[in-house]
Amino acid sequence: MEKKSKITNKKHLAHSEVVRRQSQMIQHIALGIIVLVVGLVAYGILSTTVFVKYRAVATVNGDRITAGEFQGRVKLQRGQLISQFQQYYQFAQMFGSQDPLQDPNFGQTLSSIAQQLQNPETVGQQTLDFMIDERIIRQQATKMGITVSADEIDKAMQEQFRFYTNGTPTEVPTATAFATSGPVTLSPAQLALVTITPTASPLPSLTPTATLEFTETPTTAPTATPAPTQGPTSLPEPTATPYTITGYQTRVAESMTSLATSTGLNQNDFRALVENTLLREKIMAEVVKDLQPADDYIWAQHILVATEDEAKAVIDRLNKGEDWNKLAAELSQDTSNSKNGGDLGYFGHGAMVAPFEEAAFALTDIGQISAPVQSDFGWHIIRLLGREQRPLTADQFTKLKQTAFSKWLKDLRDTGNVTTDDTFWKEIVPAEPVLQ
Repeated sequence: MEKKSKITNKKHLAHSEVVRRQSQMIQHIALGIIVLVVGLVAYGILSTTVFVKYRAVATVNGDRITAGEFQGRVKLQRGQLISQFQQYYQFAQMFGSQDPLQDPNFGQTLSSIAQQLQNPETVGQQTLDFMIDERIIRQQATKMGITVSADEIDKAMQEQFRFYTNGTPTEVPTATAFATSGPVTLSPAQLALVTITPTASPLPSLTPTATLEFTETPTTAPTATPAPTQGPTSLPEPTATPYTITGYQTRVAESMTSLATSTGLNQNDFRALVENTLLREKIMAEVVKDLQPADDYIWAQHILVATEDEAKAVIDRLNKGEDWNKLAAELSQDTSNSKNGGDLGYFGHGAMVAPFEEAAFALTDIGQISAPVQSDFGWHIIRLLGREQRPLTADQFTKLKQTAFSKWLKDLRDTGNVTTDDTFWKEIVPAEPVLQ
């Protein structure tokens, strides 16, 4: 009996050890599962809060734009749009409008801003495109050796906050000479084609417009007038600075606190924004330095028809010697000018829809007729009657430079390695601050 009891005890002990080990293994597995679940939950929380800020919404030639940067800039842009809305709304009220949203002078602008704010993806796309342009500009500035100093940033920030160490600058009036157009003289080739004379318009002076405020939107470089100017023999003394350096520093600190609260951006981020604006100005000045304040203007006629086949038929009839003016009167659907040969007068770049403009400006010889050109209005046949260079107004020259600079940026973006994660940024684009 004693021997049997010992055998039983050994079996019991062995079984107990197996059970203990199994229980221990189960506990370890359960603990591991708990740790894994907690880890996954923690990672999920971090990935949607902390880690997401470091994920790229776009890459520009290897330079990442993170979600955190993007979200801060979108909030800043929304804040600026809200500020613009409030300013226009107050202007409308100052002018006696009872319902600014329906006001003929302010309503359209207010509605446009409100629609942008109601669609976060619209503001997000605008902001992302602008940030991509900023990266391209910075990269090109490095290649071109263009830099912005800390002193330049400090000065720009002071101007942004209306703090002038040497007193508030006083605008100096200038008298600008300008050219006026004389009688239009037609060449023999033009006289053979037309019996009407285009009306020449007086040309305003070239007067640069100064912009003092820093904004998110692209800032154009100051324009210089090529005409001689006349001004006062002595400049007025600058007025006193409205507040002290201590007041300026206090205002900056308050603004940076507000900026951090509303957008998550800090003072270094704000300085980077100012630097971006200054770099844009310097790069733009370099890119457009060879542009002149003049542009090609052409004088053209057109015949507008509904289909390409009709347009080809018009060209066939012209090739057989039929009169252009008679065909325009008979066939052109542009009734505003069909009775005078489809005459459009002189026009410059940007006056016509893109396909029409491209085809019209491609014509080189007086009397040359284009192939059929399609636009949203139908099919055009265009005839060139004249070409000349005209001086541009200040606004027109600014637009010309901005157009050239935008094209330069677009070409770099198209030829560079630029990728965007559209699905991701649309998921995380902020919808605040909101218009109250």
